[in-house]
Amino acid sequence: MTAETVERPRLLPTPSLPGRVRRAFWDELGWQPHELQEAVLLDPSRNKVVAAGRRVGKSQTGGHKLIPEALRAKGELDDLKARGLRREYWIVGPEYSDAEKEFRVVWDAYTALGFQMDHPGSYNNPLSGEMRISMFGGRYVVWAKSAKYPGTLVGEGLSGVVFSEAAKLKPSVWDKFIRPTLADFGGWAFFGSTPEGRNWFYDLWMIGQDDRRTDWASWRAPSWANPHVYPMGVDEALLDLFRKAKKAKQIDDLLQTIPLVATDMGLVPAGIDSEIWAMFLDQSLESFGQEVAADFTEYIGRVFKDFDPEMHLDSQELKRSWTTYACKDSGFTNPTVWLILQVDPHKERVHVVHEYYERSRTPHEAAVEIKSRGLAPTGGDIGIKAFYGDPADPGGNRDFQNVLQIRSLGGTGGEIQDRLEWIRRFLKPNPMLAHLPVGHPERVPGLTIHPRCKNTIREMGAYRYKETAEQAEAKDRAAPEVPLPIDNHTPEALGRFFRGFFGVPWSTPHGVGSRKARTGRRR
Repeated sequence: MTAETVERPRLLPTPSLPGRVRRAFWDELGWQPHELQEAVLLDPSRNKVVAAGRRVGKSQTGGHKLIPEALRAKGELDDLKARGLRREYWIVGPEYSDAEKEFRVVWDAYTALGFQMDHPGSYNNPLSGEMRISMFGGRYVVWAKSAKYPGTLVGEGLSGVVFSEAAKLKPSVWDKFIRPTLADFGGWAFFGSTPEGRNWFYDLWMIGQDDRRTDWASWRAPSWANPHVYPMGVDEALLDLFRKAKKAKQIDDLLQTIPLVATDMGLVPAGIDSEIWAMFLDQSLESFGQEVAADFTEYIGRVFKDFDPEMHLDSQELKRSWTTYACKDSGFTNPTVWLILQVDPHKERVHVVHEYYERSRTPHEAAVEIKSRGLAPTGGDIGIKAFYGDPADPGGNRDFQNVLQIRSLGGTGGEIQDRLEWIRRFLKPNPMLAHLPVGHPERVPGLTIHPRCKNTIREMGAYRYKETAEQAEAKDRAAPEVPLPIDNHTPEALGRFFRGFFGVPWSTPHGVGSRKARTGRRR
């Protein structure tokens, strides 16, 4: 039987327009994008996610993503008419007032460029929510939409969509209502937003960080990435010191040690824009982190405060020059976890390459499944040398050893603080390389995780204490020593490896995480 090719009545896909076309529009409009805006708009990826602080220019970026699409429709006009189709684009925000920001950019641009809009058919009335651009006899349409009632987001196939303040939307707006409408024409999506914790917008941002998803790209930028608004810029290392000082209530002490410059807002640390400094002083650390620094706000009492997906994700696959191990955390109602990781020849870096994370499996069933998935390679340069198991489950460790034919090593118990301490040490860059600039290929943290290990990444961010030290102090009691027993399964497995491989952590004059500390005792 011969398979037949089924053709759907569709337009050509809508990839990103050439950079020369976009630049021509910028020149005609007299618009000068800053570095981030230019990088985003010229990137060819189909779907783009921009997590940015206030005043970075997300609305301008989203609007300019859409403006040149009128030229595409004009070039296809004969085909559109012959086939009874149109190019339709949406701008979707939590409220009409949110979508109006990008819509205004597009409306003003078309007016300035002399495009003839259809009348009736084109409206710009934010008060009523009636915001629509129609051109070429309705063959090119741009709508501003509110997602307040997602059920109203029903329409024909879209060639593109711009999300305004995407993090404030319900995930179903994208998954259920918008994404299917982009399939017919291969439409693109642009998500611009200030972060709102680690919600669905964060999940999309993470997809954009995955090298395997070439159709997605993502950026994260603080407010000071916009030099038009914050011309003095920010020394991020200095600002980070002040953020730590504010937490410790030691800002005045730090101010005594650094040069200050006179501005219209008074004395400001040299290297920090006066507006940024004012917001830093006026806002809580949490609010400043989210609204200005564009941090994906952490859970209260987060165990691994240094974990940052931008820093700790690495798409490196198994390397023959590194040694391969595995580690395990037992479960049934809770998941059974099996992590494959590698250690570099100097024993200064650990990289998690694969994960197994399944519930309702006996140890034997889990081991068989792990083997069938190819997650227990043996022999050769990349074969697993040994695994570090759960000391509370010796029977399960024997089942794994027998099924997988990989020996189980001990020394994985002891105090939980010891296991957490090793992970914290390896989350930091090697202090011996601190002189290298941020972004230098050798200035990397000691622990990295492959983007495919979704549960490991999620739990490294979600694992937390019941309360912070500050909250405990306010209640006149000691800070909690043991984290909550949730979202802890991959950290537990990872901690088993570190405790078994490196032994008990200790203090050293070279500092936590230094090369000497890491290699002085191996296991």
